[in-house]
Amino acid sequence: MQDGVPRFRRVKRRYAASIIQNALSGPRGSALLKLQEFDDGRFRVIFSVSYFQVAAGRELPSKSQWNTLKKRFKRRDRTIFIFREYGELDCSGAGIARGDETCLYLDLGFLPD
Repeated sequence: MQDGVPRFRRVKRRYAASIIQNALSGPRGSALLKLQEFDDGRFRVIFSVSYFQVAAGRELPSKSQWNTLKKRFKRRDRTIFIFREYGELDCSGAGIARGDETCLYLDLGFLPD
């Protein structure tokens, strides 16, 4: 562990995409918009706010909803490490043509077995 960040196991992008796609799928289809892979083995998952059923008067999901999503990822692969920092970003700044819509992101990696 260097600088508080663990070492990640290298996984094939196809495997990571499959896990992530599955976790972000619901009755309305998949909310995954973009998957970025970094040299350290970490992935950034960029997805649509439409994944969550946001309460009236709110634009973003609650902390409880985020925690439920994190649990969904962990149920699909127990070695997934999810970074504490997550939230919203501008879709166009992430290279996603969705107008001025807000996207959500979280970073994750796969720990050694």
